[in-house]
Amino acid sequence: MSHDDAAGPTASQMATTYPASVIRQVFERVAAFDDVTSLTVGEPDFDTPAHIVDAAVDSLRAGDTRYTPNAGIPELRDAVARLYSEQWGRDLQRENVVVTVGGQEGMFLALRTAVDPGDDVLVTDPSYANYQGQIHLMGARAVAVPLTEDNGFIVTADQVEAALTPQTKALILNSPANPLGAVVPEEELVRIAQLAREHDFLVVSDEVYERIIYDDVRHVSIAQAVPDFEHFLMVGSLSKSYAMTGWRVGYIVGPAHLLAATTHMKEGVTSCSPAFVQKAAVAALDGPQDALHAMVASYRSRRDLIVEGLSAIPGVSCTGANGAFYVFADIRPSGLSSAEFVERLLIDHRVAVIPGSAFGAQGEGFIRLSYATDEATITAGVAGIAALMASVA
Repeated sequence: MSHDDAAGPTASQMATTYPASVIRQVFERVAAFDDVTSLTVGEPDFDTPAHIVDAAVDSLRAGDTRYTPNAGIPELRDAVARLYSEQWGRDLQRENVVVTVGGQEGMFLALRTAVDPGDDVLVTDPSYANYQGQIHLMGARAVAVPLTEDNGFIVTADQVEAALTPQTKALILNSPANPLGAVVPEEELVRIAQLAREHDFLVVSDEVYERIIYDDVRHVSIAQAVPDFEHFLMVGSLSKSYAMTGWRVGYIVGPAHLLAATTHMKEGVTSCSPAFVQKAAVAALDGPQDALHAMVASYRSRRDLIVEGLSAIPGVSCTGANGAFYVFADIRPSGLSSAEFVERLLIDHRVAVIPGSAFGAQGEGFIRLSYATDEATITAGVAGIAALMASVA
């Protein structure tokens, strides 16, 4: 091809039609301003506990820098199997576990195990925005399960059943939920499991926030609610619970025959996860849990601060917030769309939040705020929202 030829290689249709991340767009917009109070990032502001870091350093000094088995080192797979055997009351072995490069790879491989191109995947609306992109990469179709504020945006079996199609092969379940903070009750999980068996679809259960729950609310996995249930792939991660977002370590737990296929595919995606990261994960799961408990206690205090602050603003309300570290606030009385509200808040008050519309059509009229930050930031962010609401009243 000559240098004068304007034509060039083109990206695939899959690549060019990948849904853009509104959250990423907000981050880029915020970068153009100075001194912004940000309530956008869903990332713990704590350091990784010292004993976890020490385990990684010891592993590196011991020379653990070579390839590891596709499914993960036996020590970590055994640790995960022990954890959920006790937590769920099921007999799990290492064959029921595949170690992944964070929860993102876990979701990708779980969906790739569950669906083929042309299949339908049920996904709640609102929901974590990256689900849409991953379903797109499967060549599958996302089918919305609309959630409503009247029950705190908790998905119900009736809503799932209403969304089923003849091509449904999977449901993505996220509890505790991002962006909603909602926790699905056990009775709904039992009924959803019955639907999965009856209609033969897999529940891909994203439980990365399972240890971040508050008050008297109890997190229950669908694999725990129905002990003999086999239509599931649970995705877990140490990122949120142990302040290990940059370590990129997660796992899938599920039936051994399904995960055998998952393991083969991991060879062609990331091959394996680093040994020293996996040794750190073993230390996190098997070691002292004091730091985890302290972080959750801090999140609970911050949750109370942000909910009380928002609830005191005329025209603003928020529900849920029983898990994770997000609130989904209703700002419809402002008369602004979610995107307009976020833009005005940034320009006029230097406060950054995420528009609810980034998480689906049902999120329009809401904003997501992360309280994985210090109390001074939370207070300043709430003050900015109060000022904006007062200006549009």
